[in-house]
Amino acid sequence: MFKSKRYNDETLKHLQQVQMKILKYFIEVCEENNLTYFIYGGSLLGTIRHKGFIPWDDDIDVIMFREDFEKLNNIFEKSIDSKYSFINVLNEETFPYTFGRLLLKNTEFSEWWYDQVNFKQNIFMDVFILDNIPNSKFKRFIHKWKSFTLNQLTMYALIKFDNTSKFKKIIQNIVYYLIKILHISPYSIKKKCVESFSKYEHENCDEVCDFPAVCQMPVYYKTDWLPPKRAQFEDIEVNIPKDYDKILKRTYGDYMALPPEESRWRPAPEKIDFGEY
Repeated sequence: MFKSKRYNDETLKHLQQVQMKILKYFIEVCEENNLTYFIYGGSLLGTIRHKGFIPWDDDIDVIMFREDFEKLNNIFEKSIDSKYSFINVLNEETFPYTFGRLLLKNTEFSEWWYDQVNFKQNIFMDVFILDNIPNSKFKRFIHKWKSFTLNQLTMYALIKFDNTSKFKKIIQNIVYYLIKILHISPYSIKKKCVESFSKYEHENCDEVCDFPAVCQMPVYYKTDWLPPKRAQFEDIEVNIPKDYDKILKRTYGDYMALPPEESRWRPAPEKIDFGEY
């Protein structure tokens, strides 16, 4: 079952401060290498509604086009500040997600699945990816659902779920054990997943999407994003999509309205350690 443990105000504020350190390093690398990024998801909502974090939010999300993401990955493979590490679905065997994660070493942020992976779960910032969607409606339908299915299989191949509804838990665990019984390599699923995501990378496509969230989030026109605008996020300026209003409305509806007070919280991790920070 989902954990209901909540942050205390001091811990949440401390976590947000440490995540700002990660964001500032990420932006520095992007600016030095002419890479385009955008504040994304709940962090974009926080940028517009609160000029920073949503007060009860516990992470920062950014997103990049596939080309820039791959360049960033190559940069980090060759040189990265010793305080950080960068993992993604292909360079970390047991990482169950298909986006990137920039981690601050010598910290700990242990999520519910921490004992099922071989890497240390540090305080992190997620780096999501915008992939091309073909213009053909038929190709787009096939591509979206194939990619989404492979994304789910990537997670189910590595994580035994125990925190969802009973029905979902049964389905997920059937898949988990079938993959093991059939000796299907999780890496082979991961590789096929990335190949599917990036299939149309070099084609002229009008639309893009974040595949891991494609069932919950809409697809977007590239023109919704470019060129990026600048906006205040806490004590710095960050990139946001050109048509952020359109993106936020499609994702959240009336995004300036606050949720009910009882919904203004996020579950805390199993363990959090700020180390020297």
